[in-house]
Amino acid sequence: MYRLYSFLYFLGFLIYLPKELLKRKDNKPLNWLKEKLGYITPPTFQDKKPIIWIHAVSVGEVLVIAPLIKNLAEQYNIILTTITDTGRLVAQNRFSNLPVRIYYLPLDLERPLLKFFHKTQPQVLLIAETEIWPNLIRIISEKIPVALINGRISERSFKRYKFFKFFFKPLFNKLKFLAVQEEIYAQRLIKIGVNPEKIKVVGNLKFELIIPERDFPELKNLPRPLIIAGSTHFPEEEIILKSFLKALDKGSLILVPRHPERFKEVEHLIMKNIDKDIEFLKYSELKTSLKNFKKAKAVLLFDEMGILSSLYKICDLAIIGGSFIPHGGQNPLEAIYWKKPVITGPYMNNFPFVRDFVKEKALIQVYSEKLSETLKNLIENPKIAQEIAERAYQLFQNKKGALEKTLKLIESIIS
Repeated sequence: MYRLYSFLYFLGFLIYLPKELLKRKDNKPLNWLKEKLGYITPPTFQDKKPIIWIHAVSVGEVLVIAPLIKNLAEQYNIILTTITDTGRLVAQNRFSNLPVRIYYLPLDLERPLLKFFHKTQPQVLLIAETEIWPNLIRIISEKIPVALINGRISERSFKRYKFFKFFFKPLFNKLKFLAVQEEIYAQRLIKIGVNPEKIKVVGNLKFELIIPERDFPELKNLPRPLIIAGSTHFPEEEIILKSFLKALDKGSLILVPRHPERFKEVEHLIMKNIDKDIEFLKYSELKTSLKNFKKAKAVLLFDEMGILSSLYKICDLAIIGGSFIPHGGQNPLEAIYWKKPVITGPYMNNFPFVRDFVKEKALIQVYSEKLSETLKNLIENPKIAQEIAERAYQLFQNKKGALEKTLKLIESIIS
């Protein structure tokens, strides 16, 4: 069974290899390939502390587990693996002053995984959220304890895991524990066949986030009110831009696409939809100097990665991307952290806790057809907007506690 999986995986890797190398042609593609094959330079640390290996696929997961890593780094050295370039870059920036060494996750094949393991010598592997790589779990769990942290099983993944239950049930049961965000995920794992004693509902590490405080003086003269649309996907930029233009007579919209390869595409879209009475800027051209804005409206393309969570601090209202299309949404808590009123679309199924926020009137959820009207109402009624933000912040504070519980579970499996 695993031989068949490994063969198909390797075949897929060969098919996609040219595309992956070309994608990184300006970013040391051979270094990427060497790390994927397990040919790494062994990590060096100042102190001889035990090593914990943590895997987080991309930017979102890296940011979510940042408080956990900072806490663990007080007692342990950390090996952090990612899959995406952006996740790696954010991790390098966020953990530069900590005993954290960052690599790409090796291919999910025996030889690369064992090469990586022998060169890093971790005592524990922690897998964040839903990164279920069969050989990673199967092979590494024979060497050291492996566990799932901040776990979640989406409805789509649940159907796939349940269909291939014969494959995934023994795999999940190799984990020492599965720390999940909510009871719904625990029930899904039980239906897949996971031993209930291994499943721990500890809450969501997303509520433990600590965001670096950063000022953006280069943006202080943007026309107010200021709306930030964060982590947007196609075609949300056009939906949000048209709603902004229709709703407000003055103000600014900052569009922050989720993926940097779409910056040029979004720039063209903005230019196509605005006229000469609206100022258009790119953050990369503005960030080193102050600018006086003479027009009543401005649209800014934020073409820099990894600092959206800090950027939300300067806005009057936040719109969360990935939620106006059937994607599942992006994290609304980064804006709530700064006590900002939040609007999402209807598709927030990646974040079940949003239901509680909607129920408590601590977040507004609308279809795209109602976005313009909602923007107008909140901007014209700042008191209502602030009440929404305050309720959200209080609910956010009440949901903390996952960090302490997760740390206790990790300590229980470290020899």
